[in-house]
Amino acid sequence: MSREGVAGLQRVTENGWRSGVSNLMGAAFGSWWRTRTWLIQSLIWTAVINGALAAVIWGEAPDDLSVFSLFGVMTMFSAIAVTIVMQEAIVGEKRSGTAAWVLSKPVSRTAFMLSKLVPNAVGAIATMIAIPSMVLLLQFALAGIEVSIAGFALGAAVAALNLLFYLTLTLMLGTLFDSAGPVIAIPLAFAFGQQLLGSAVTTYLPWSLLVPLEGSDMSVIGAIIAGEPVPSYSAIVVTGVACVIFTIVAFGKWARTEL
Repeated sequence: MSREGVAGLQRVTENGWRSGVSNLMGAAFGSWWRTRTWLIQSLIWTAVINGALAAVIWGEAPDDLSVFSLFGVMTMFSAIAVTIVMQEAIVGEKRSGTAAWVLSKPVSRTAFMLSKLVPNAVGAIATMIAIPSMVLLLQFALAGIEVSIAGFALGAAVAALNLLFYLTLTLMLGTLFDSAGPVIAIPLAFAFGQQLLGSAVTTYLPWSLLVPLEGSDMSVIGAIIAGEPVPSYSAIVVTGVACVIFTIVAFGKWARTEL
């Protein structure tokens, strides 16, 4: 290596919980943004969300409220997809021995978990919610459907919160189990089973963020985008608190896991 190359190198000094966080974060973000992953995911979810809504938007006399509620329903599929993406994030690396190898270096367990949580959360929200939402706004404009940019952004943020619920749930389960079966089965069962609990319970669960409950014409997301009264803020609070709890449990369990 030339002297110029040596001079260009910089030592990374990180101690405590930050040990190794820069390198791990850089690699994890790179797996999303320095490969075709971001482009492929963006194209898939732009097609899924916009394609489904196009049939309503460009139909005869489209019902704006139905369009807004359908947007929330379609984001459920991205939440399911993130469960599939995350199922191997911890379990796969435990099984292959990669986690033990990485942690044998000067890398903290907190840094390891942050590299699984933050880059995947940013990548999934950007490619599965944000980019498809921006294309959908363009489709609204072309179809002459009036929508508040701020209201739509808040609705998309709630969709992102729902996605984070399943991402953090799957991350936590990855620290609790050593096989992929329960890590993917539990979130999927919850995703589709919560509707069977009755509206009195479901009104507090993520399902009501996306799907209108019995006796209501709009979901939470649909109401926010349309500027209508929100049926209940309870599901937003419960979902947000659950994300925090799942994250705390995941980090705590990982700190005590023997590899």
